[in-house]
Amino acid sequence: MSEPATPPATIPPAALVIPPNPGETITSELTGNTYTMGEKLGEGFFGVVYSCVDVWNNNLAVKVLKANGPYEVIEAAAQAEFGKLVLLRHPYITYVFDAFHLGETIYIVTERCYCPLSTLFTEVSNFDGRFWVNPIARCLLQAVHYIHLNLYVHQDIHLNNVFAAFARDEVYVSQPGALHFKVGDLGVAKLFSEIDATNTRAQWMLPPEVLDTKEFGPMDRRIDIYHCGLLFLHLLNGAELRFTAEEILAGKPRELALQLPPPYNFALEKALRRHVAARTASAMELWRDLNSPPALPAPIREEQIALPTMPPDANDIQQQPTLADGEGLKS
Repeated sequence: MSEPATPPATIPPAALVIPPNPGETITSELTGNTYTMGEKLGEGFFGVVYSCVDVWNNNLAVKVLKANGPYEVIEAAAQAEFGKLVLLRHPYITYVFDAFHLGETIYIVTERCYCPLSTLFTEVSNFDGRFWVNPIARCLLQAVHYIHLNLYVHQDIHLNNVFAAFARDEVYVSQPGALHFKVGDLGVAKLFSEIDATNTRAQWMLPPEVLDTKEFGPMDRRIDIYHCGLLFLHLLNGAELRFTAEEILAGKPRELALQLPPPYNFALEKALRRHVAARTASAMELWRDLNSPPALPAPIREEQIALPTMPPDANDIQQQPTLADGEGLKS
């Protein structure tokens, strides 16, 4: 007698997400705050972002999570992101105000920033990255340093995840306030032990170690250093650059960095080295490099390095940190 057929597994229905309408008011059961919803600001893989204003007249942004799975899955993702934002509260990380659900629609409320850095290229006339890079780097690298101190890695730092923001002037409210810069979108941030290559979704900014771990080394917090190096390279070139996987593996971002004036060439060629072990080790080190004396000699190019006839031992390699890209023995 034949065995009865196993019934197919039941796939849970996707969460019933109802997007808000402009002018709609929504009250959080967690905080009692009421939010008046505004226009759609943007959309990412995990959610859609809208403007909103609360009862305190704060201009805020609310992320409505997409129905990428059953409600229980979406709720778990929301709790994880909210927890990270609370843990990683820092002056240069977008501030979280609230998180709640209405039915199966989940809202995460954060401060509203003025614009992503990518907008500066078109909004600022005669954009000069040399004017902008150090103020942005000071804010961004402090945030990255704090994220790493808490054993997290962002994994997705780019021009559309770092924002220009104005601090509100409580007396002269019509004035724009002081300009500073903040890291956002910590939803994909992972603990050091949980780093996942799929968290960097933009193929044009995949670090070499994601493309070829065996050759270039393990994935660790220095993924964020590579991404910061790319972001500063964009700023100094005055445009968003795109690289193919082949160009990344060949070290093209670092080659472009070498063409910059000092100290940017010195700082960014280190941050963009392909081999993780030879890359800038921390956000604080990258900040020091960006503020090195401008009279530093230009970095040595790989083709200028005389390759040894015999491979040195491990101790010798560790004592040669000035080899360009740390790759003179490997290229």
